[in-house]
Amino acid sequence: MEDLQYEYDMSALVLGQNLISGKWTIFILWSLSKGKKRFKELHNFLRHTSRSMLTKQLQELEHNGLIQRDVYGEVPVRVEYSLTEIGEKLIPVLYALSDWSKEYVTYFKEDGMSDVDFLREAFIKDKYKYYKDYPSV
Repeated sequence: MEDLQYEYDMSALVLGQNLISGKWTIFILWSLSKGKKRFKELHNFLRHTSRSMLTKQLQELEHNGLIQRDVYGEVPVRVEYSLTEIGEKLIPVLYALSDWSKEYVTYFKEDGMSDVDFLREAFIKDKYKYYKDYPSV
């Protein structure tokens, strides 16, 4: 019975990983945790991705039930994205991941190195160059 619970827990973990595994998914969810956003606002936040990639990620998140897309019959048409109820339940998980990541940085950075410099050197320079323009904190 214990093996079945382990397998179930592992399967649930993999499902969660798959639901947030898109390159920009966490950034989109994090942005929407601060409130509704229009496409242009999201694209400005994710300025290093193409409009088509952002559209694809938004469609996947909507299909998976994590965000909702509201279309308002105005001229011009207004579209807003927001978290669904189940999407909102993911935000504390993202905060926990952020906290854990900060501990990871503290644990592995070299003496005298700032947290931001560690992040830049560790992986951002290759995968998330988005942050290179952010000021040091």
